[in-house]
Amino acid sequence: MPAVSAIIEELIDGAGYIRLPNLMSAAEAAEARTRALEIAASPDAATLGRRHERTGQQHIRGLLGHGEIFERLAQHREIVEIAEAMLGDDMTLGAYSARILYPGATEMGVHIDYPYWAMRGPFTLRPPMMMQVIWMLQDFTEQNGATLVAPRSQLRCTRPNREDFAREAIKITGNAGDAIISHGLLWHDTSQNHTDEPRVALLINYGLKVIRPLDSDIAKVPPAVLERATPKLRQLLGLEFANSLARDLSRLY
Repeated sequence: MPAVSAIIEELIDGAGYIRLPNLMSAAEAAEARTRALEIAASPDAATLGRRHERTGQQHIRGLLGHGEIFERLAQHREIVEIAEAMLGDDMTLGAYSARILYPGATEMGVHIDYPYWAMRGPFTLRPPMMMQVIWMLQDFTEQNGATLVAPRSQLRCTRPNREDFAREAIKITGNAGDAIISHGLLWHDTSQNHTDEPRVALLINYGLKVIRPLDSDIAKVPPAVLERATPKLRQLLGLEFANSLARDLSRLY
């Protein structure tokens, strides 16, 4: 993996994204993919995220209550190291979900990420408010809905322009176990799935601790998850917010 400082420079002042290969094993990726598809097919899917008929995509939330593999990936050592360097060592989870592109799925629509799309603007590149991670749970190919990005679009600090995005976007392909990390202001989209298999990815938002999570239920996890939660996972869930504020106050006086 490149030096963390080089990754942060690329995310903020460079392309706005980076693909890091082989951050998890093919077996872990397959386990997470299988579990995500099982959740999508279960009765819980009605409350965790229905299938969008127009796009053929499904967005499944609440993963931390549905398998230890998702707990491990949320606090993956290399990913957390990058997120802490970019957002501070008290950063938290803003959202955590699986996105499934079923056969024939179309684009989601070019966008920037929360909290930027919920703000009036103007946007600023620094300090970064959010970092997104897209875990490839299978190979991302030219045909199965790989992520589209407009390199360096985060530097514009604006909402996306569809015409510019269509002209500038490139497709990020890679292998199961790879991760795409991006600045929240990077313009991006899914592409179409022309295959006969669903394409599955995990999406994780890490944000400044002072940003309200996009998923207001992010910390509502089963008691068993809290019982085995590491200090890092508790922090990511926002459960150490008061302690973090106390440390901030101690620096002022």
